[in-house]
Amino acid sequence: MKPKIPAIKVKSDECAINVGQVIEGGEIVNPGTPYYVHEGEWVELLPVITVKEVMHISKLQAAANGVTENLGENLTNLCKELSRRLIAWNWTNLVGEPLEQPFNRPDVLEELSSEELMWLMSATSTQESADARKKDSEQLENTSLEMALNQKQ
Repeated sequence: MKPKIPAIKVKSDECAINVGQVIEGGEIVNPGTPYYVHEGEWVELLPVITVKEVMHISKLQAAANGVTENLGENLTNLCKELSRRLIAWNWTNLVGEPLEQPFNRPDVLEELSSEELMWLMSATSTQESADARKKDSEQLENTSLEMALNQKQ
């Protein structure tokens, strides 16, 4: 498979799972101990975000504010959309065994921790290579729709 736009490879060294985190009244009172479970690993992805992803992210943000209706369905749909852009990775599970490739496999993403999934969303919605950023800034004008979508991320 060859994508129509260049995929980017993002190092996963900063992806952390916090063990022992304590949340009281919706606030993190103890961040716990971070474990960087994907040091030396990477993901390859398409550096675009779909409107459906933005909609699912918005619903998850509402869940963070107490509106938890259809939370499981929203997470499932987000995994489905994200799996369409995650081309490949060399991730391993928490005992060091290779994970199956994520492309078009939302079930693989559903096996991740919430912190891993949120890191992937962050990586896929904000990472670009310097060359791509430069090229985009020269060729594209910002539109109000693009700005609104970026604010939701």
